[in-house]
Amino acid sequence: MSNPVYKIFEDVEDRAKLLARSWENFYMEISQHLPETYQPKMNELSNNLEKALEKLLGELRNPTLTIATTGTTSSGKSTLVNFLCGAEIVPMAVSEMSAGVVTIEYSDQISLVIHETPGATWECGEWQGISEEEIYQRLEEVMMSYIDRREENPNINLACPQSAVTISYPFKFLEESNLELPRGTKIRIMDLPGLAYVGDEGNANVIRQCREALCIVTYNSEETDKQKVRNLLQEVVEQVKDLGGSPARMLFVLNKIDVFRKDKNWPYSEERFVKKTVDSIKSELIDRLKEYTEEIENLQDVKLSTWPALLALQMQSDNDNSSVQAGEKAQEHFYGMIKDILADLSRNVQKWEKHDRNRVAEALWKKSYAGEFFDNLNNHITEHFPQLVIPQVIKRFNEGVGNDVTEWVKQTTTVILNSSEDRYHKECEEIGRIRTSIEHFLEIHDRNLREPFEEIGKTIQQVLEQQPEDEDENDPVVYIEDTIIKLKYVEPYGSLGEKLYPLYGWIRELRQGINQVLEAVAESLEKGKVNLESTNLKKANYLNVNLLERNLNRLVDLGYTASVAKNGKNKEARTENEKKELKKLNEELNELAIHLNLVLEDVVNQISNQELNRMYQAVVELFSCHLSYLEKGSNDIAPNIAIKFPDSQISKVDGQLKFTFNFKAGFPITEGTWKESVQKAVEKRIWWTLWLVKSTFYETEYKTRSSDNAEIPSVENLLEGWIIQSKQAEVENVKQIAHWLLDQIDCLKKNVSQVQSDIIDRYQSRLDKARQEVTIDYEKEKNIWEPMKQKAQKLAEEFYSLAKILSKES
Repeated sequence: MSNPVYKIFEDVEDRAKLLARSWENFYMEISQHLPETYQPKMNELSNNLEKALEKLLGELRNPTLTIATTGTTSSGKSTLVNFLCGAEIVPMAVSEMSAGVVTIEYSDQISLVIHETPGATWECGEWQGISEEEIYQRLEEVMMSYIDRREENPNINLACPQSAVTISYPFKFLEESNLELPRGTKIRIMDLPGLAYVGDEGNANVIRQCREALCIVTYNSEETDKQKVRNLLQEVVEQVKDLGGSPARMLFVLNKIDVFRKDKNWPYSEERFVKKTVDSIKSELIDRLKEYTEEIENLQDVKLSTWPALLALQMQSDNDNSSVQAGEKAQEHFYGMIKDILADLSRNVQKWEKHDRNRVAEALWKKSYAGEFFDNLNNHITEHFPQLVIPQVIKRFNEGVGNDVTEWVKQTTTVILNSSEDRYHKECEEIGRIRTSIEHFLEIHDRNLREPFEEIGKTIQQVLEQQPEDEDENDPVVYIEDTIIKLKYVEPYGSLGEKLYPLYGWIRELRQGINQVLEAVAESLEKGKVNLESTNLKKANYLNVNLLERNLNRLVDLGYTASVAKNGKNKEARTENEKKELKKLNEELNELAIHLNLVLEDVVNQISNQELNRMYQAVVELFSCHLSYLEKGSNDIAPNIAIKFPDSQISKVDGQLKFTFNFKAGFPITEGTWKESVQKAVEKRIWWTLWLVKSTFYETEYKTRSSDNAEIPSVENLLEGWIIQSKQAEVENVKQIAHWLLDQIDCLKKNVSQVQSDIIDRYQSRLDKARQEVTIDYEKEKNIWEPMKQKAQKLAEEFYSLAKILSKES
C-alpha cells in the first residue's frame, strides 16, 4: 500500500534536514584545516543553504493542490464541481454555461469575490457569509451576461470573467476521499471554461497555468449519435492539448453512466460501453499525442453519475429543507435507481423520515459509483500530487544553492591535495587537457544535434528554389519526419522515443484542422444545408463563423449547391439578369474566401498555439537529454570539478513562431460573344409573275451579341485549391522552424560553453588560491585530505540523490 501523501512530503523534508546537518558537520571539520581566508566563502554558502532550506521546507509543508475540471460538451462538468463541493454553487444547464474560469478555494468561511473586469455588465464586489443559493445566482448572472454580450457583439474585445470569480468554500470531497495531505496544503478547484470559450485570451492564459494541476476530464456517456461521439473523442483530445503537459495527471470520468440502467441487461451494456469508450479515447489520444504513448496506455478512468451522487450528499444534509428538495429531485429524475426503496415509502417526500432519506441517499451513492470515484480520486492525488510538486521544489533548491555547495566541496578538497609545488604544475597541465577534451567533446555533440536541422533547412530551401512537379516530393512532412527520426539513432537521443514527435506532427494537426473546416463547408454546400458544428469551428470567433454561415446560405440560394457545387458548371450568361446572377455568384465565392480566411485564421491560431506548446516541450525534452549527456560526459573527463548544466539556466527555449495561411477563391469571368438569330422581313419580286409582283419573305439573320462566360468551379476544386495553398505555406513554415531550432541550438551551445568554461576557471582560481595560501606536503597530510575528499564526494552524492527520493519509493 502506498504511503499517505503527507508522509511522502515528510520523507523529503527529513532528507533535506539530514543534508543540512551533513553540510554542518563537513563545515566544522574542514574549517579546522583551512586558513581564515576561506571563511567568507564558507559562511556565504552556509547562509545561502540555510535560506534555501527554509524556502524548501516551506514549500514542502505548504504546497498547493490544484484540481482543474474540464470536459466534453454536456458532460456534466459543472455538476462534478458541485459534487466535489457538496453543494450547488456553480450554475448547471443543458446549454454551455462555463464561459470563464471559476476558482474555488478551501476555507471554513464561505465568501464570494467577483473582481472588476473591463467592460463587465455584471455586479462586482465581495460578499462574506453568503449562501450557496446566492453564490449560484450571482455566478449565473456573470456567465449569462458575458455569453449574451459575446454573442450579440462578437467583434467587441470583451474581457472574459477569467480569474475574476473566487469562491471560498469548505469542500466536501476532502472529507469523503480521506486524503492525508501535508497540514499546510492549500487546496483549490479550478472550473475551466467549455470548449467554445477556451480560445478567449483571458481563459487561455489561465489554462496555461494549469500544467502543474491535477485534472479531471468528464465525458458524456449519454451520447449515442455516431458523429457526435466522434466529435466527443476529438473534444477529449482538444481538452488534453489545451491543458498541456502529461496526460498521466488526468483522471477521466465517464459521467452520466446511470443511462445504462435503463437497459434490460444493463451490467453488460455498461461494461461494453466502458471498454469501448476507454479504448477509443486511448486510441485517439495515442494517435494525436504520440509523445505521451506510455502515459496514455496507463490512463486512469472511473465511472460516475454526478447528479445523483450530488443529490445523495444533499439528502444527508442537516438542513431538512435542502434534504427534502434533494429527495424530490431524486424521485423525479432517478426513480429507476431507487425504485426498490421507494416502493416502501410515501410518494410525498416531505413525509419521509430522516432515516428514509438516508436509505435513499445510500442507494444513490452506491449506484452512482460515488464511493469508487472518491477512492480513485484519492489514489490519483496520492500518486501524482507529489510528482507534480516535489521535483520542481528540489530542482529550484539545487539550482539555487545545492550545485554551488557540491562544486565548492569537490573542487576545494581536490585543489588542496594538488597544492604542493610539483602537483600544482601537473594539475595546471591537467586543467589544460581537460579544457581541450571537454571542448572537443562538446563540439562533436553540438554538431550531432545541429546536423539534422541544418539538413532540413537546406532541403526545404532547395524545394523552394526548384519547385519539383511531383507533389509527394514536395511534401515537407517527408523531410522533417525522416530527418528527426534519424536523430533517434544518434547517441543519446534514442532514449527520447516519441518525445520529438511534435516537431513534425504539427503539420498533420494543422492539415486535419484545415480539412475539417473545409469539409464542413463542402458538405454544407453540396447538401444545401449549412452545418458548422465541427470541433475546431467551435473555437473560432463567433462573428466570423456567423458571417461564413450567412455567406454559405446565400451561395445555396444562388443555386451553388447539389450538382453545381459537386461538379461545377460552364455558364454562359446572356441576359442582363443572368450576368448579374453570375457576377453575384462570383462575388459570393470571393466573399467565401474572405470569411473562410477569417475562420481558418482563428482555427489555425488555436491549433498553432497547441502545437507550438507541444513543440516547445519537445525541444525542452531534447535539450534536457542533450544536457544530461553532456554533463555525464564532462564529469567523466573531469570527475573532480563537479560540472553541472542546470536546465533553467542553460536551456532557454524562446522565440515566437506563428503559422500563417492565406486563401484565394472566385473564378474569372471573361467576355464572349454568341450569335443571335433574327427574322428580317424582305420584299422580293418572284419569278413566276415575271418579276411584276412583290411578295414579303422572312430571312434569318445572325447578329453577334456579347456574353459573360465563366467556368464555375466545383466545391472539390475550390477545396483542392485551398489545400494546395496550405501545403505551399507549410514549406515556408518548415523552413522557419528549422531556422528557429538552429537558433535555439546556437543559444544552447553558447550557454553550455560559457558555463563549463566558468566552472573550469573557478577550479583554476581555487587551485591558485590553494597554492598560495594552503600548500601542503602531500605525503604528510594526505591522511587528512584524502578522507576529506571522500567526505566531500559523499556530501555531493547526497545533494544529487535528493531529487531521486520519489523514484526510490515508487
